[in-house]
Amino acid sequence: MSPVRSIAVYVPGLQAGGAERSAAVLASGFHAAGLATTLLVDYEAHANRPFLDAGVSLVPLLGSHPRTVLRLARWLARARPDVALAVDAAASLKLVAAHRIARVPTRIYLSYHGYAGIVRGRLGRAAYGLAPVLGRLSQGTVCVSDGLVRHLVSEFRAPPARTASIPNPIPVERARPPADAAALQGRPPHILAVGRLVPEKGYGGLIAALAECPPDTTLTILGEGPERAALERAAARFGHRVTLPGYAEPWAAYARARVFALTSISESFGNVVVEALASGLPVVATACGGPEEILGGGRHGTLVPLGDPRALAAALRAALSDPGDPAPRIAHAALFGTQRVVQAYLDLFARRAP
Repeated sequence: MSPVRSIAVYVPGLQAGGAERSAAVLASGFHAAGLATTLLVDYEAHANRPFLDAGVSLVPLLGSHPRTVLRLARWLARARPDVALAVDAAASLKLVAAHRIARVPTRIYLSYHGYAGIVRGRLGRAAYGLAPVLGRLSQGTVCVSDGLVRHLVSEFRAPPARTASIPNPIPVERARPPADAAALQGRPPHILAVGRLVPEKGYGGLIAALAECPPDTTLTILGEGPERAALERAAARFGHRVTLPGYAEPWAAYARARVFALTSISESFGNVVVEALASGLPVVATACGGPEEILGGGRHGTLVPLGDPRALAAALRAALSDPGDPAPRIAHAALFGTQRVVQAYLDLFARRAP
């Protein structure tokens, strides 16, 4: 297998979202590793542009799905990168189509970033049903957790030998952790959550849990989405204790929190869990898939059952009271650092497809 010198990363856009952020971080990581790197997007969006290194070429394809497939095919035929990687299900389907049109020796890899039940859009849903075909028309498929690999293989018959687990890359070097346990304990009793304002994040239950926390406890939910109005109504009873400032660069928010909470009903990975650990925060998370893997079944954070608001409130109170030593959490988060994940991809690219 010839060495990889050039790579194209394809994602629909750089809007707010974990997969989109991962695409920008991965592209920057490949560039830092010495590869000529291009990031291709269907449309222009800027929420995750700060995570994209200036040395990465950004190519907007612009247009409808058929038009962007054709433009992607033309770009592949002209640029002929050694490898092309699609980020997320819909992009994987479109990359396979463009590659078939372009007829170039570029090796293509696909990736899935969520469970089928929460995927939006017809192309994304189709990519799960077509997983057996897409898996055989590519060099390999990456899932962001072991649980997602099992989901794709057992429920959608993806080829097991061509399906690998590689976590999302997290730029842990951007974290601003406290100096020690005393510094963390000295912060105000503030809970942070980060993610899109959508029903599957379970933020209504998190807001409700604030009623069972000490009265000086505050909560910030960093993100944007269609549930904003409903969450603002739920938060109104707490006044200034709950804030929803929208989507923003998260590291400063982690640096102000004492505890991080994730209350999703389903997560294939959970970038924010690693970011919180890198920031030294105790994590309270629902047992919803990916966070269980990140937290080592509870060794690196507290897991609570789905649909158990009393357990959630009790875990939050305990973490606020004794946030513990940040050092082991920071060390564990380093396992998901960008360089390590980029190397896992390079190792995958160096293997021949079975």
